[in-house]
Amino acid sequence: MNSKKRLLLINPPSNLNSGTQLHFENLGLAYLAASVRKHLGYSHDVHLWDCALVDPKLLHIRELLDSTRPDYVGLSLTAMNADQGKALAQIVKEHNPKTKVLIGGILASSLPAEELSCFRPEAIIRGEGERILPDILGLLGAQPCPPLIELSQTQTLDVDSLSWAARDMLPWQLRLHPQASISASRGCPFHCSFCSIPQSGGTRRWRPRDIEDVVEEMAYINRDFDVCHFYFVDDNFLLQTPAAFERAERFAELVMKKLPPVRFGFMCRSAAVDETLFKTLKRAGLSGVFLGIESFSQAVLDRYEKHETVNEHLQAMSTLSRLGITTNPGFIFFDPWTNASEINENLSVMTSFSIPSLQSVNSKLTCYRGTKIEKRIPTCVQKEQERTGIKQYAFQHVEALELFEHCCTLFYQTLPAIKDYALYQRHNYCVAYIQPYLLNTGRESLFLSYYDTCQSHWKKGDDVILELLQNFVNGRAQDMGTLEEMVAARAVPHWREGNTLAERYFRLARIVLLRQMAEADPGQAQLASFAFTSPFSGLGIDTLFKEVEENQDISPLVLAKILPLYRGENAAEYFSGLMQCNDEAVAVATIRSALLCFYAPILDAAQEYLSRRSDPAGEAFSGMLQRAKTLFGLNYPWYILSYGQPGLSPSPGGQA
Repeated sequence: MNSKKRLLLINPPSNLNSGTQLHFENLGLAYLAASVRKHLGYSHDVHLWDCALVDPKLLHIRELLDSTRPDYVGLSLTAMNADQGKALAQIVKEHNPKTKVLIGGILASSLPAEELSCFRPEAIIRGEGERILPDILGLLGAQPCPPLIELSQTQTLDVDSLSWAARDMLPWQLRLHPQASISASRGCPFHCSFCSIPQSGGTRRWRPRDIEDVVEEMAYINRDFDVCHFYFVDDNFLLQTPAAFERAERFAELVMKKLPPVRFGFMCRSAAVDETLFKTLKRAGLSGVFLGIESFSQAVLDRYEKHETVNEHLQAMSTLSRLGITTNPGFIFFDPWTNASEINENLSVMTSFSIPSLQSVNSKLTCYRGTKIEKRIPTCVQKEQERTGIKQYAFQHVEALELFEHCCTLFYQTLPAIKDYALYQRHNYCVAYIQPYLLNTGRESLFLSYYDTCQSHWKKGDDVILELLQNFVNGRAQDMGTLEEMVAARAVPHWREGNTLAERYFRLARIVLLRQMAEADPGQAQLASFAFTSPFSGLGIDTLFKEVEENQDISPLVLAKILPLYRGENAAEYFSGLMQCNDEAVAVATIRSALLCFYAPILDAAQEYLSRRSDPAGEAFSGMLQRAKTLFGLNYPWYILSYGQPGLSPSPGGQA
């Protein structure tokens, strides 16, 4: 009988009013799971349930609790999932009042205990939890147990002492996007006033991991999960220091030496964008950089205590553009103090400089509780209007309020109803999605030229909108009827021309990528296949399978590995076709993909594969088939929880 205590770590889904969210792995919980395995594996079982990836509507929570019968449930909380976190805590307590709830994450580290009582916790973890969680579990298991335990991180965590995140618990991101998150450092030495990430262990010092170990982890993820695209979740992948630059150069060298062709992206400050260094990083696969631009008004940057200049932002964006590296800007157009002068500064720069997205205009400061900027904002709304972890505010200047309301109408109602604008938004996204897979190839300059030309046409249309917004804030607004006529006459032709060029880009990209897959080495072919997960119909996974019927040069092994990302209607046909191949490696990869897709009919296809063979199947196939039979015999919660476990032996009550 299993006498171990059971810990269930849960990442609640986003609040229902949060809008569309990008769902990435919760590396924080995966690090906690790895820590419990390392320090308490002899006495505790740990499981991870990432609702955002496997249960966004909380349909399986009660079944999950029935199956796992946890002694402890840990919730990872932010302002963006707080409402769902409350609902989860209530379900846990209703299911078994004796189950002890632990809370951690940004929200638990930012709010006082009385404001966290709505989550009904027995324990609160403040700061990085890898060292605190084992201590908390020890205290919770003691008798008598205090009614509430609060532990805060008091010492800086040595990031090189940590085990890698428990990646086997988080394969499900790879059904949503062909990209894995990874962490190469922690900490941020800067003090932006709106930042919600608490100081850890009494310091804001940047703590980089050993870069050799980072690349070894990337190699493991690539080998075991077929990942060729990585996103570094670090607050700063590098700083503007000689040591950080040397480390980044070493990183690029190791990636090119030890990995097949990959792509990666990260966050950094504008001042760290050095052209020579970023050329080297691009050769290693850097394809996108997130910059916290925030504003093109120096007064606003100073208000946010960014300690950056508008010129530094413009230089960084220009450098990345010249190199063909996509810039993903963080932007805050509106805050409580926004005035006409700041609006005009922003719009003037946006008109004179190419910005990646017109939608940046429709961005508003989210004031998180516990931030420095919160203390400057007066309480101006009713208490019942407050959201957990977020402070509401009113605009102090009427011109900002009126423009914000105008932007909401413009960007949520008027523009989306214009066919050419909606198509431009989709095409712009798709071109940016595909472009990374054409970098570092013989046709890179051609596609960058196409991309730049598309952007120049789209920008001419965007400039019409920016001009209209400037007129509005300066008292020269048109009525909505006149506005729509002006957009149709002046902006639509430019968006339409950009769309036409983008469609040529897609047609050429299809030819080049297919040729690349047929002629390149296996690693390059797999990387190129990721481009066919784009939302553009002519560059979808269906295209690949249609092509393989006509061109046998495309590896069926690559097709088998890309199938978890397929969202079309032909999955059964594709799984069946791949199992017809007389190639055991393809069969093994196909079953593995079916497990990520929950495609149970693969068992029948596998039996047919065996019946066609004249010799016994190899160990890899037999092991994968047995794994599939075991997993498909479990209920849904245990299917998820057991996926990465070597023995696939669920705890009591886990079998369907």
